[in-house]
Amino acid sequence: MLFEDEINALKEKIATQGTEDSVAFYGSSTIRLWDSLETDLADKNAINLGFGGSSYQWCLFYFERLFEQFHPKSYVLYGGDNDLSNGQSPEDVLMNFSLLIEKIQRHSPEAQITVISIKPSPSREYLLHHINTSNALLRSFVEERNYMHWIEMYEHMLSPDGRPRTDLFVEDMLHLNPKGYKIWKQNVRDQLLI
Repeated sequence: MLFEDEINALKEKIATQGTEDSVAFYGSSTIRLWDSLETDLADKNAINLGFGGSSYQWCLFYFERLFEQFHPKSYVLYGGDNDLSNGQSPEDVLMNFSLLIEKIQRHSPEAQITVISIKPSPSREYLLHHINTSNALLRSFVEERNYMHWIEMYEHMLSPDGRPRTDLFVEDMLHLNPKGYKIWKQNVRDQLLI
């Protein structure tokens, strides 16, 4: 199964690092490659549970296996760009996202859930319309629920002409460089309500 080794490694990580006071960052490689996440947000007791080129669909698929014995106080979710790149529609993204939220709610009914908006990346500029539509759908879903919170990242990653900033990305123009993660750190810190 796709991501099997990574999921096994994350289960081991949860067994050694996960506590009821943890803030679980769960999502795609944008989370996984945030190498300094746990030190950047050490005071929040952050645990990095990002994996591969995952999507909300894969996060949904692996949720029970990963979180079976783990009930963090809060979840921070990031996904959507791989979903769209793999041909899903914004409505598909919303459907898988909403199913994931239902699963989290059943598993951890007291937990706060924070959602980071889908980022604009230069290599996926052709998807910007779908990204904007998806962000609008996700944000509307989040803002209708008092246990959820939205972190706006998209607008902080655009140049004045409205295009994705190339200076925030590594050579592949998809994954963030240290300058990009500095923006993420600042905005997550400023907007995370825990």
